[in-house]
Amino acid sequence: MQTWKLVLVLGAVGCTEQVSTDSQSVASKYIVSCSSALPANFASKAAQRGDAIGHFFPDAGFATVSTTSPSAYASGACTVVQDVWRQWLEPGQAYAVPAAAANPPNSNDDDFLFDLQWGHDAVNAPEAWMHGVRGQGVRVAVLDTGFDLTQPDLAPNINYALSRDMTGEGLQWTRVGDPFSHGTHTSGTIAAADNGLGTIGVAPNAELVLVKVLYDEGYGTFGDILAGVIYATNSRARIVSMSLGGMFPKYLDTGPNKLTVAANQVAMYARQRGTTIIAAVGNANTDLDQGPMINLPSDATGVIGVAATAPHDWGLNPSGSLDYRAGYSNYGRSAVDVAGPGGDVYREPNFDQLCSIGVVQNFPCFVFDLVLSTGASVDGAPVWFWGAGTSMATPHAAGVAALILSEGNVTTPAQLEQALRTRATDLGQPGNDPFYGGGRVSSGY
Repeated sequence: MQTWKLVLVLGAVGCTEQVSTDSQSVASKYIVSCSSALPANFASKAAQRGDAIGHFFPDAGFATVSTTSPSAYASGACTVVQDVWRQWLEPGQAYAVPAAAANPPNSNDDDFLFDLQWGHDAVNAPEAWMHGVRGQGVRVAVLDTGFDLTQPDLAPNINYALSRDMTGEGLQWTRVGDPFSHGTHTSGTIAAADNGLGTIGVAPNAELVLVKVLYDEGYGTFGDILAGVIYATNSRARIVSMSLGGMFPKYLDTGPNKLTVAANQVAMYARQRGTTIIAAVGNANTDLDQGPMINLPSDATGVIGVAATAPHDWGLNPSGSLDYRAGYSNYGRSAVDVAGPGGDVYREPNFDQLCSIGVVQNFPCFVFDLVLSTGASVDGAPVWFWGAGTSMATPHAAGVAALILSEGNVTTPAQLEQALRTRATDLGQPGNDPFYGGGRVSSGY
C-alpha cells in the first residue's frame, strides 16, 4: 500500500502574495521592453559596451541587461526601467498531520482526496467532465516557485521538455522535507491527473508547462516574471496562470511607473499571439479602485485578475453556499475581472469543532474551507496540502479557462475572456461587482 500524507498549512490565509511596497532595486540590472522588436543592433551594442545580457527575446522587444548606462538602450519605442527584487508570495509553514462524475463530498471517486475539493463543485468541473470536456489539447503554463517534478498526481500531465527555470535556482523544488511547494499546489488545482490517486485538477487532461520565475522562498525579480510570460507565449501556451503579485505606485515623479509600462507591453505581446494571462489580485483586503497603488501583474492591460471566494464551515454543511467573499481578497471594479474558489478561515462559530469527510476523519472543521491540492513529496511519499488565497483562486480560473478552450469553439484571448464572463455565476451586485467582478467562474455545464 502506498504511503501518503496530508498537510495543513497554517498561516497561509491572507499572505499567499506579499503586497508590501518594499522592493530592492537590482544593482545595474535593467528591463528593456519595447512596443515592437528590439533594435537589430541591440546585442552588438551590449557587447561593445561590455554589458551583460540576461533574458533576451528580440522578437518580443524584451531583454534584461546589466549596465551602468541604461540611457544607451532608451528609444522612443523602448522603456528602460531598473529591475526590482522583492517577495511576490510568502510560503507558509507546513505541519504534517495523520493522514468522477459526481460532486464532492459524495462522489465516491477513486482519487481518494477528490471528495475534499469543494472548489470543483463550485465551478461545475465534474459536470463538464461528464460531457467529455476535460482540458484535452490545451497547454497551460504555470509561472511560480519551483515544482516537485516527481509528484505522481502531476507527472502524467507535465511537459518536461518545455518546462523551464528562469531564475537559475533549478526547476525542481529545492526545500527538501518542506511539502509547501506553492508552484506544485497551484499546478495541481489546474491539472492534477485523474489517475486514481489523491486529487483531480479542474482540467485533468490539460498539459502543464512549468516555468519557475520565483526562488522557492517566494522572492524574485520582475524581469524574470516578464521573461517567463514571453517564454510561455513563445512555447504556445494558451493560458498563463500566475498566482503571484505585488503592489507598486501607479505614478512616480517622472510620470507613469515604467514597470507598469513594461508589464503592459509584455501582456500585449502575449495576447496578440493567442495567450491569455490570468493572475491573482492579491490578499491585502485592499480597494484597488482607490489610492496610489497598482497590483502587478494582475492590473496590467489585458490580464484577467482573479479574486477569491470560499464556503463557511463546509465540513459541517457541504450543501451550503460556496460563494462567500474571502475576507482577505483585494477588490475593486477596475481590478477584479472574475472570482474563483480560494478558501478562507471562517472561525465562527465552530473553529474548535472536528469534522470528517471521506478519508479525512476528525480534523478541525475550518480546514475543510481551505483548498486542497498537490504538494512536494516528503521522504519519498506524495503529499497533498491545504492552503488559501487568491493564489488558490487563480488556478481554478485557469482550469475553467482550459475546459472552455478544450471545447474547440473559442480561439482568441478576447473570446476566452468573454466566455469566462458569460458562463460565470453572477454574485454580489448585478453586473461588474467590486468583489466578484463578472462573477465566480464556472464551466457552464
